[in-house]
Formats: sequence, structure tokens, C-alpha cells
Amino acid sequence: MIDIATLRARLLPQHRPGCWLGLVIRAFGGELPHWLVAGWEADAVGLYGRLPEFAVMASPDADRALAQLFAQVPPDARVLLVSPEQVDAALVAQMVLEVDRNLQPWHRDALQAFVDAQRAADLARIRGRYTDRDEGFERFAQRLTGGHDDRS
Repeated sequence: MIDIATLRARLLPQHRPGCWLGLVIRAFGGELPHWLVAGWEADAVGLYGRLPEFAVMASPDADRALAQLFAQVPPDARVLLVSPEQVDAALVAQMVLEVDRNLQPWHRDALQAFVDAQRAADLARIRGRYTDRDEGFERFAQRLTGGHDDRS
């Protein structure tokens, strides 16, 4: 039996030095939903690597996924949960696709759809947040080209 209250007590509301980062995200639903679970340990200077220490699947519910997260970290570890805006959930799913020999074809299809959706969301955020437009450079380019700009 999972003591979910004890596990939740180990979750942090904000970052603390030395804490683990954890990702628990529903990857796909259907009759048997599955969650991606991953964890990052800080290095000696407090930084987190791009690749997590582990990446696994969990089912059938979010409590089981949280239990799987805590089964992978040291018994006294405190964990800050993060979202796909803070870590690369598509990369985590890709790791599971690459290394989990127990995935069935339907798991693989659903995980690949998750990867594709995450990448599409990443592209939408990039296109919405970033630009190469710089007003100073635009004025400079206009002066150089005499107002003829073919860069659009």
C-alpha cells in the first residue's frame, strides 16, 4: 500500500539547494493511462544536467507515478516537481522509447504522439516568445538598403 501522504510531505513548494527535480506528467490516457516520471539530481555546484538521472513509465494513476518517482530517488531526498516548461518532457519520453524493452507497440505509438505534441508545443512557444526583430537593426538595415528589405 502506498502511503501517498508521506510521499507528498517530501515534495517542496519551492527550490532548495540539494533538492531533486522531479517530473510526473501524464503521457497518454485511454483505458490504461501512463505517466512519464523522471528525476534530476543537482551536481556539486547546484546545477542540473539536461538528461535526468532516470526516466520511466508508471501506471495506472498519478499516485502510483509519484510513488515511482520516490522509489528512484534516495530515501531522504526532497523533490521539487517541475513542468514541461522547465524541463524537456519530449526528451524524457524519447529516452523511455530508446531504452525500455518492455514497451508494447501501442505504448510506442502513444509515446511518439506525446513527443510530437511536446515538440509542437515547444515550437509554438519559440515562435510566440522569440524573434530576430531588433528595432535598431531594422533602422540600420533600412538605411543600408534604402528602404528595400527582402528579409521577410
